[in-house]
Amino acid sequence: MPERVQITVAESAGFCPGVKTAIDKVLELAKHSKKRIYTLGPLIHNKQVIETLKEQNIHSVNSAEEIKERGAILVIRAHGITPEEEKKIRSLGLEVVDATCPLVKHAQENIRAHAAEGCATIIVGDRDHAEVVGLMGYAGGHGHVVSGPEEIKKLRHLKKANIVAQTTQENEVFLAAVEEARKIAGELTVSNTICNPTRQRQKETVELSRDADLVIVVGGRNSANTARLFHICKRLAKKAVHIEKEDELKKSMFRGAAKVFITAGASTPTWMIEKVLEKAHELAASRENRLLEQLSLGWKLVITGSLYTALAAAALTYVCLKLEGAPVSGKFLLMAGLFAFSLHMANRAAEKGAAAPDKARKLLFVKYAVQSRFAALLAGALAIFLSAALGWQVLLTAAFFWLVGMLYPYKLPIGFEKFGNFPASKDLLIALGWAFMCAYAPGLGHGGALSNSTQLAVFFAFLLVFTRSVLFGVSHAHSDMITGKENFYKAAGPTLTYLTLFFIFLLLSAVLLAIKGMGWQPELASLLLTGLFYYLGLLLFFYFSRIPERITAETLIDAQFFILAALAYYS
Repeated sequence: MPERVQITVAESAGFCPGVKTAIDKVLELAKHSKKRIYTLGPLIHNKQVIETLKEQNIHSVNSAEEIKERGAILVIRAHGITPEEEKKIRSLGLEVVDATCPLVKHAQENIRAHAAEGCATIIVGDRDHAEVVGLMGYAGGHGHVVSGPEEIKKLRHLKKANIVAQTTQENEVFLAAVEEARKIAGELTVSNTICNPTRQRQKETVELSRDADLVIVVGGRNSANTARLFHICKRLAKKAVHIEKEDELKKSMFRGAAKVFITAGASTPTWMIEKVLEKAHELAASRENRLLEQLSLGWKLVITGSLYTALAAAALTYVCLKLEGAPVSGKFLLMAGLFAFSLHMANRAAEKGAAAPDKARKLLFVKYAVQSRFAALLAGALAIFLSAALGWQVLLTAAFFWLVGMLYPYKLPIGFEKFGNFPASKDLLIALGWAFMCAYAPGLGHGGALSNSTQLAVFFAFLLVFTRSVLFGVSHAHSDMITGKENFYKAAGPTLTYLTLFFIFLLLSAVLLAIKGMGWQPELASLLLTGLFYYLGLLLFFYFSRIPERITAETLIDAQFFILAALAYYS
């Protein structure tokens, strides 16, 4: 095996927009409706994601007749269905939700429009694929499905025809089919309905496969677009393998491979690709890289085990104490750190969308699941115990934030359901909890809870932590984690999210300028204002670059608290 193995992951890998939209739609239904939810066929061709959706009470049926509950919700998946089938299921007394991919809808309407003008339809795709079956329903009984140019030769002469593609078809196959279709059609309309995400994925795959010694294609065995990617890679690369999970990789696969390329189908979530990447690094590593691998695992344990989060909360508390002009007390740093550790550890254990754990997650939440939950509960109890010294108001408020935070990933207590359904509720709850524990409680402990400096410190902490939580949501969304609109990013979308975060940067700057203008800690305010440019740089990095994998993203996001604490220390 070469001493140094270069491993590249396709930038286009991960859920396509149509899959993301369909999953978001069913998750919002599951969150807001008490009705049982069904999908007409598997929502996507990925076993691990389907199992995760089942945990959310979202089930797959092959036919609407299987549903016995009247008024249940039936979701039309991204592949779409025929007009006849849609009409039939809408007559069954079900609540029908259409999650057909907009690009598939475009292909359906294209076929319908040309069929109305008397065109026969030629669909280049897989005859039995759900999308193709649905497309055929719009051809008005004059449709033909071909897998490629060879099958077009078998068609009789068509006076007038419209040739389209299954949205995930290989572009070269479609273009070759078009050339053959010109020979058998008197008048031919070419409608290249291959979707742009598929084009980009295939283009990148072609370019990088040619130079690779080994290509790893990740995706379901029954996924048509994954199978096409594998076909392309097998044709171009020296060696190609198709796997569903990282544990299918073997060390022998990497023998003699200096360049490894990892790509994936449109129904493969990014978190699965990240696990394949981790496993590939492990199997391809030389002896000299073993130490680096162990250091990497150790850092993942620090992040996944929530120790880094606890230290970040303590660092923010230190900054707030300095802003308030209060003596730095280890008791307040410990109280905030324990509070953050407890909630982060408990929420991490309840995360959906990471069914195949990496080493760190497996160690903490599988092998030592009981110990991890006990540590989270003990840390929370200690944080609340420490808060009791500040009075019963602080005790009750700290207990409230802790209890709601612990229950949030599961089922909120009666009376809090509406808050849990509110867009960005999770980000707001985390920001309020941290602002209270890191800024208000310490201010109260030193008798300055109503002072202007404490109120500004609380506002400063709230904005910083809200930003942190939103950026975590961005990272989770780009890792294709199963999240809903309780995250600001999912509720607002990319453009509004980044505009909001830039506005928060301006607000944070205004807070520090106000503190400086008050003549209160002017040197500290100036240093912290300088530190905010890390925040701005982080926003620009997330906006313009590929979002890094979760461990790196979390490291970068929480680093802002340590930078600000270091600046506060030297003020």
